[in-house]
Amino acid sequence: MRVAWAIPCRYAEVQPGGGATIVGAGSDVLIVEGVPAQLHVLFAVRFVGAPDELDGELSHPVGCSIYSPDGELAGEQTSMLQGDINQLVPGFVAEVTVAMATDIEATELGSYGVEFAIDGNALRVPIHVVEADPAS
Repeated sequence: MRVAWAIPCRYAEVQPGGGATIVGAGSDVLIVEGVPAQLHVLFAVRFVGAPDELDGELSHPVGCSIYSPDGELAGEQTSMLQGDINQLVPGFVAEVTVAMATDIEATELGSYGVEFAIDGNALRVPIHVVEADPAS
């Protein structure tokens, strides 16, 4: 299996059949009053694989790692992939779309990396933490 895409958003709801309602897609700039700041980030994530990788029970561990602006590992968590397996073209590609949330402890301003990994395949998405303009 692999991560097809991961979209930071404000809200995600997955429908049966593989579709998803995503609100605020691309919300990758988070404005803070200052650091340190505890941030809660939501993603819509699609995992794809060959049909035989997703037959039977869905039980794949998914890693989520947070990388600081200097590239150092700043946190990680593992969860089990759960969701409806969808196969739009029988015998071709199977997919699972889920809403996933993670917390980032922003100790400095800059671009953090949120990496989703499954079965040895990973996709890293940037999240930019910037300070609010005091003039606004």
